[in-house]
Amino acid sequence: MSAPNFIRDPQLGLFEAKPTDTNVVWLEQFLKQHARWITASDILKWHGRVETESEKRTIRALANASEWIIQGQLGYKHMESATAEEIDHAANALESQAKKMGERAGRIRRNAHKIFG
Repeated sequence: MSAPNFIRDPQLGLFEAKPTDTNVVWLEQFLKQHARWITASDILKWHGRVETESEKRTIRALANASEWIIQGQLGYKHMESATAEEIDHAANALESQAKKMGERAGRIRRNAHKIFG
């Protein structure tokens, strides 16, 4: 499996990634081929990259753009290799995070209203 663009081009605009982007599709295929949980560190090592926070953020951004990749404490996994329980757990974690972020946004807006009226 050849290295994706993000491996060759560290300036790639990843925060605008879409599910059809070449790099997202590459990561989906990589995880599908390996059919197990794989950490960002292991993905980077597999391609001879130095493990940095920036490189791990790249993997996370690609996974976040995917409609087929779940993530958890064990790393990343293609949904076709996951159990129903793993998928449910990943979806529940995202919904919980979304709720917490929404609550925080509400607190910020309330306090901003106290400052600015």
